[in-house]
Amino acid sequence: MTRRREQVLRRLHLRLTAVWTAAWLLCVVVLCSVAIATHARLAQLDLASSARLRATAVYGLTWFDGDGRFHDEVLRKEPDVIDSGGDIWVIGKGPPPKVLLRPQRPRFDLAEPFALAEAVIAGGRDIANEGHDRRGRAYLLQAKVTYDDRDRAIAAILVLADPGARDAAHAAFVRWTLAIAAGLAAFGILVGHVLSRRSLRPAIASFEQQERFIAAAAHELRTPVARLQALCESAHDGRESPAQVLAKVERVTTQTAGLVDQLLLLARLDAADAPVHKEPVRLDLLVEAILPDDRPIAFHATESVVNADLRLVQTAVRNLIDNALLHAATDASDEPISVTVSGRKVIVEDRGPGFPESLLQRIREPFVTGPASRGSGLGLSIVQHIAQLHGGELRLENRVGGGARVELSL
Repeated sequence: MTRRREQVLRRLHLRLTAVWTAAWLLCVVVLCSVAIATHARLAQLDLASSARLRATAVYGLTWFDGDGRFHDEVLRKEPDVIDSGGDIWVIGKGPPPKVLLRPQRPRFDLAEPFALAEAVIAGGRDIANEGHDRRGRAYLLQAKVTYDDRDRAIAAILVLADPGARDAAHAAFVRWTLAIAAGLAAFGILVGHVLSRRSLRPAIASFEQQERFIAAAAHELRTPVARLQALCESAHDGRESPAQVLAKVERVTTQTAGLVDQLLLLARLDAADAPVHKEPVRLDLLVEAILPDDRPIAFHATESVVNADLRLVQTAVRNLIDNALLHAATDASDEPISVTVSGRKVIVEDRGPGFPESLLQRIREPFVTGPASRGSGLGLSIVQHIAQLHGGELRLENRVGGGARVELSL
């Protein structure tokens, strides 16, 4: 592969990797952001719900009697409510405001708890907010109004929850999420690198095949050109008459024209540029029309209709028959070649030298021929491409007792 082509493929590989990486990282960043934001929201809701449940529990387990006395006996029998990682205050309406319930060892140093309680009682509704005490410690406040036996707002329940555990858990979640995201990002970049390289394999293979094809075509065309040059020299030297040289030149040019036609057809088939116009075709009649009249051929056929491109199938069958006639002529056997049409298959058999075992797997490739072959090595490659365009295949094998068997299925 040329250096310029390598540079083009390398730039294309880098672009594909960059596009994949950008898309992958964008997805990872979006997922991480959604996960972190969702976790933070759920953690906030969980803490607020816990504080609200504690305030409701205090409201349900305490009461005021007819004389306005506060009773918290039942509440004190529920240590899980009182001692659950926060402060619970119950402040009665003044003046002056009275502390009806307070924690034994307060965790938070509120600046104005009485003013806060009066605001809650005056407003007559529950409130929830976050703030910091006088020592700068963050807290979550859930305030609830409680009533006496005549349904009058008489006190405020203040529940102060510590968001530290929530924040620590969220920080740990963020660290783990970022670590996993970094791993996913690295994995995605590696996968993108591998996939982009794999996606270029067909292009690389196509370039290499094109180079091999051009090199082989140049090699095949060099032979007739050399023969033409030799014939020109013979004509100039007078070693042969102009008529003899002209006849030989005509034969060489005819062979070269056929070779060029095969090269062009193979190039179109290989590049998928050959138009395929499928239509119902009588395969038995198509093959019978191709058979040469001047050669002995055993033809066996049953009526068969296939959906195929008439022109391409004619080319494929003609190549198989020409190959069989060419190689059968090198054998001393008088057994004619056999052509059979059965269903969607065309089978051509001969008693020639057969396929070399060492080349049986490669004989379908362009310019691959046996040591005794007089062909260009393009016929079977063209048939292989035509079979693939029709969803079929080309099978090659050697016959028992000598000879070749070729089966084209459509």
